[in-house]
Amino acid sequence: MESRGRGDGFTTPRTADVLCVPTPDDASQVFLEAVAEEKPHVKPYFSKTILDIEVVEGSAARFDCKIEGHPDPEVVWFKDEHSIKESRHFQIDYDEDGNCSLTIADVSGDDDAKYTCKAVNCAGEATCAAELIVETMASEGGGGGAGAGGDDDQEEEEEEEEEE
Repeated sequence: MESRGRGDGFTTPRTADVLCVPTPDDASQVFLEAVAEEKPHVKPYFSKTILDIEVVEGSAARFDCKIEGHPDPEVVWFKDEHSIKESRHFQIDYDEDGNCSLTIADVSGDDDAKYTCKAVNCAGEATCAAELIVETMASEGGGGGAGAGGDDDQEEEEEEEEEE
């Protein structure tokens, strides 16, 4: 911890000022009093924002960001405008250094959405958002085999040819 102030090996945290007051009966004796400084309020901001993620169905996805601000902001995560409650499926971590993450376990097609992190304190708020793109098993195979929409596709092609 950084320190500021000296006096018989006594140190104070760097966010404090030291006030020296001689006593009237013995000017050689000095008392030190730590006076806490008020840190100014700082609106939340993201020094690292979340990024779009593309994952395969069944795997895990993780959004990471870093939030600054004073006092420490409260954080809420959203999936398509709906707040996320922590569960086995959604894990939210937020440490004292401002590192924040949302982990989504066992991703499915239902998780394909826009995710937003919102940080709020008494000085204001900030948000950042990103997309989770889920590659489902059906989309990996190229859309199906024989008979998958064949009649509809053929009709559309015939209509396009007639229009030309």
